[in-house]
Amino acid sequence: MRTLDVRTNGGQITLMMVRLASRQWFAVACLLAACKAGDRRPADSTRTLAPVFPAGPGLNSNWNPGVGPLMIAATNGSTDSVVVVLPDITDSTVESLQGVEPPIAGTRFDLFGRSGKVSSSVAALPLPFTDTTRDCFSWPTAKLQSNPGEWQFGFASGRAQAIPLDSIEALSSRDSASLAVSITQTAAALAAADPTFRGLPFRVRSAYTFQLDTMQVVIADVVRTVNEEAKPRVEHLLILGERPRNTDAKFDVSYFTRNAGPEDTTPVTEVLGAIKVGAAGRPIVIVNVQYDDGGKFGFVERAISGKWNATWKSAYTDC
Repeated sequence: MRTLDVRTNGGQITLMMVRLASRQWFAVACLLAACKAGDRRPADSTRTLAPVFPAGPGLNSNWNPGVGPLMIAATNGSTDSVVVVLPDITDSTVESLQGVEPPIAGTRFDLFGRSGKVSSSVAALPLPFTDTTRDCFSWPTAKLQSNPGEWQFGFASGRAQAIPLDSIEALSSRDSASLAVSITQTAAALAAADPTFRGLPFRVRSAYTFQLDTMQVVIADVVRTVNEEAKPRVEHLLILGERPRNTDAKFDVSYFTRNAGPEDTTPVTEVLGAIKVGAAGRPIVIVNVQYDDGGKFGFVERAISGKWNATWKSAYTDC
């Protein structure tokens, strides 16, 4: 992945290119096993995907029913093996899924990636139970009947429309540099939360754009680092902003998350793609918050008012 390091020195802007390794669930979970007490959710930093348990720890709400009863996601290194993500499951109840076979045999899915829809009407079959002797929790698994190629997530067929994302890496050098400058200027205008990083340059680790009516939307992961040999630290800003199309103005940020801490344990939010849902075409960005030993999925949705908000997040799994 190409990273754009934007620095200012006496009015001169230097760009440094760096390579970085880059519900309706059938209410079966808590009926088949007792719900586990306690919350295994890792501690998040400022304004990351917030807990959404308004009805108590046994119910996960804010799932958008327009996308259907569940989501599937690709597993690492495979394009035909999937995890079945159940929206009502919480950190307190995910244990009840261990050894449960998801009722998705014959279900057809549309599969999406950052570039848009990858494949459609792909049937899935449950896989045998996972090993429940390990001290970790996982989503139920399944296998697609065909190999669709590179994809990130899927919903029941016909529920969502793709929003293709344009990566900063695919732009011309001039356009990518201009976009990087706008993003870093936008990041610099946000209030600093950790004085450790004050005055340090921003790098655009990843950035994606798409057009929405008269607006250009950007989703960017901007980082700053403290390169102390004994204790390297990193700050990740996930920024979601808008500006009028065909301008070089700073983006108006309506949503961002900030995660800061040790380089090897600070969570990173990866953008999996974007979709439109319902007759009004409500935009949703699908993300995966990755920790050093697990992760969780989430939705960032655009309200009618034009503001973006984190709505639903999945339970945390670490297998």
